[in-house]
Amino acid sequence: MTLMALVGWDPILTGYLAVLISILVLCGSTYLLLATNLGVRLGFLVAWTGLWAWNLLMGIIWWFFGIGWVGDGPSWSVTHVSTNPETVPIELVQEIPNDISELPTGGWEIVVEPDARATADSAVVCSGADPRRLETVNTCLFSAATDYQVHRVMRVGGERYRPLGIPDNAVTQYFIPSRGRPHYAAVQLQPYRPSPEIDPNRLGSDGKVLLPDAVLDDAAPLYTVVMVRDQGNLRLRPALVTIFSGLLFGLGCYHLHRRDQAVWAVREAAEN
Repeated sequence: MTLMALVGWDPILTGYLAVLISILVLCGSTYLLLATNLGVRLGFLVAWTGLWAWNLLMGIIWWFFGIGWVGDGPSWSVTHVSTNPETVPIELVQEIPNDISELPTGGWEIVVEPDARATADSAVVCSGADPRRLETVNTCLFSAATDYQVHRVMRVGGERYRPLGIPDNAVTQYFIPSRGRPHYAAVQLQPYRPSPEIDPNRLGSDGKVLLPDAVLDDAAPLYTVVMVRDQGNLRLRPALVTIFSGLLFGLGCYHLHRRDQAVWAVREAAEN
């Protein structure tokens, strides 16, 4: 009763047991059926080859469509946090104006990019217990996302193209991978002035305590968070599964063929 209660309570253990029991039941029943008809050794060889053939087909589908057991998807990675974009060793970033009243040039466009903004927030905001504060070089500028205002999010690059002028169609998009030019994003933000303490005696017309308004600190520098697009390795795991399954499937087919050759040799010798 105690063991059953443990299994029913722990979802991780239940998941592992469900997968293990499924493998034993499905693969074991198939092997049992083949062993009773083909023999123990030949039945195992056929079941082994069929298992890796199924894994090979599954891996090919995972690889083409980027589904199943995949790797890390594309994401933004912070490279620099600077008060002067001209000092950043990236030519495209050096063209960003350090004045929010000027429009960006050099191909930069102002966009609504929630992923880039969230990445910038996670880079510059560090709580008091964040271990990044102990590092010699860190980007911990604020303690909360309410301590600053994001003026604009910009993006440039990332155009997709195929080598040798190969066109993009339903066939090439699966068999000939496209390449992407460097893709950058920049988030410009500025801190607020230190907020005064809340006076519980100051009440509004609705009877609630008046909260101080957040005011930008004009004397504070304008920070530019520079990010580059990391394409990740979404299809790496499916590719490895496909290659590994293909090798084991080929090994099983080879042994089945060697066995057939041995049977054919015995039959020819018996006929002669």
